[in-house]
Amino acid sequence: MSNQSKIIAALLAGVAAGAVIGLLFSPESGEENREGLAEWLHDLYDSSKEKAGDLAEKGIKAVKSSGLGAGTTENVEETLGV
Repeated sequence: MSNQSKIIAALLAGVAAGAVIGLLFSPESGEENREGLAEWLHDLYDSSKEKAGDLAEKGIKAVKSSGLGAGTTENVEETLGV
């Protein structure tokens, strides 16, 4: 494992430990914490889905304008639902 991988692993472990400690010492009840977490994850999912759609549209436009993907962008648009 390289040094960079070790640093990233340690960072992720620290974030996870901090999240667990934060939940354990939270003044809110477990149900409130779960509801808040579920809402945050739902918002994150919606935001990610929207950004992925925007990125797909930009990619299709770039391929169309470059002329490199002649005849293939229709299949991509159909697959992505754009």
